[in-house]
Amino acid sequence: MLNLFSNNKTIIDAKTLQELLDEILTPKLEQIGLTKATNYCWHEQNMKDIRNGFTYNQLKGAAGTFTWGVNLNFLPIIHSDKIEYHRTAKKYMHHLFEWTNEYSNSFIGGQLKNGVTTHFGIKEARKSIINLFDKYEKTIAKWFDTAKTVENLIDIAERQVSVGKYYDIHHPRPNYVLAFLYAKANQIDKAVKLFDTLDNNEFGNNEDLRIKVKSKLLDLTV
Repeated sequence: MLNLFSNNKTIIDAKTLQELLDEILTPKLEQIGLTKATNYCWHEQNMKDIRNGFTYNQLKGAAGTFTWGVNLNFLPIIHSDKIEYHRTAKKYMHHLFEWTNEYSNSFIGGQLKNGVTTHFGIKEARKSIINLFDKYEKTIAKWFDTAKTVENLIDIAERQVSVGKYYDIHHPRPNYVLAFLYAKANQIDKAVKLFDTLDNNEFGNNEDLRIKVKSKLLDLTV
């Protein structure tokens, strides 16, 4: 990735980066109910069906960006040919989420500038993290405000599926998440119809696993 900020500065080490993130981001994220869980992730630590979370993502080229989204405790995720859930206070995964506009658009030829931070130089890193969060703070808060219910999330997932593009490289993909949201909302016909269109790659080309995951989908409507 093109280095946008270096100016011959030294790359800060992991400890310094984590200290900057804790200084800049933790107080602001705590204000919207997110608790620091790991060096780069803040999320709600409760047992709700829908939990908000935020991640600082390190990128190639000594840069970083943000991800914000929700964890759904009813969504099965395939990992190493097994089905797992993220249901405990400490276990979190973004299931439906957003990136900064610049980072998203970089996958379709857009520019990263103003959508990433730099890790070159302490002063530069601090300034870039502050600037990027200031730029997206209201957007993040608004997104969480409109992602509080299953019905809200259906709207978000439908929009992401419709847009496609960079959303198609999300993991899990929005159409997979949407099928389970439909099921959770007792829209069984929509859930099954969408699930049956999912590519076998979603299930590691394992038909037995696909059948097991579908049974989890159907269980949500019982």
